Amino acid sequence: MVSKEGLADITLLGVSIIWGGTFPLIKVALQDSSPYAFLSLRFLIATLILAAVFRKEVASTSRDALKAGCLIGAFIFIGYITQTVGLKYTTASKSGFITGLYVVFTPILAYPILKATLQRKLILAVFLASTGLFLLSGINPRGLSMNYGDFLTLVCAIAYAFSVVLISKYAKKHSSSVLATTQTFTTCILCTLSWAIIEPFSLPTSTIAWEAVFFTAVFATSLAFLGQNYAQKYTTATKAAIIFTAEPIFALIFSSVTLGEALSQEGALGAALIVVGMLLSGFGWKRKKLAT
Repeated sequence: MVSKEGLADITLLGVSIIWGGTFPLIKVALQDSSPYAFLSLRFLIATLILAAVFRKEVASTSRDALKAGCLIGAFIFIGYITQTVGLKYTTASKSGFITGLYVVFTPILAYPILKATLQRKLILAVFLASTGLFLLSGINPRGLSMNYGDFLTLVCAIAYAFSVVLISKYAKKHSSSVLATTQTFTTCILCTLSWAIIEPFSLPTSTIAWEAVFFTAVFATSLAFLGQNYAQKYTTATKAAIIFTAEPIFALIFSSVTLGEALSQEGALGAALIVVGMLLSGFGWKRKKLAT
């Protein structure tokens, strides 16, 4: 019988698969939609879905739960916005690798926020996953100088790490549905404000763009956020971050199938290291005590 922690790990892997599957879809959709419009509409629809399903629970929840969801949503927004703007000034491969560094920042932040200690095997798992991300990104080691876009993407990685750690902190105290709803609502409001300030109002112009908006809103936001907030009740922040490094593997798999993008030998080795890191972290195993 699968333990609650094992089920949580499987759920987080499912979330990673969903997020990875959206990469080629979003890449095509952004040809006919601005990033800000896409994000605003995605989180607006997700908020409406979650609010409609969980309206009674949200209406009767505590102020502390709402504050927690809004705080997490603010960091999610920072992550999305800095990654989006950063992509204008750096390469997609460097963006993917630097974003994935939240697997390193997560245990660093978990120590003061969650008062968590880190097992040696998790340190090794983080190292393997980070190395795997580097190989998977296909970055030339000589091209590791940091520019403005790289700096923004580093901010994105730190923001994502904060969101993972804070979800671990608050998911054990508050309803998963309330946290997910307030997270999407906060992100929606901040994305819409950014859209209004930075870009002229313009809706997506193609069917594929609208399909991508609805798909990501339903599956990659509503369902994924619910799954993440539920699963992190029963697993650790560091372990969740390690599992999420599987996202670029599935992104490459789906991109290979739909867009014809090939996986290099270095990328295959990187994917293998990420899988080893996940297994070393205790993926799907039952443990008596959560360490981080």
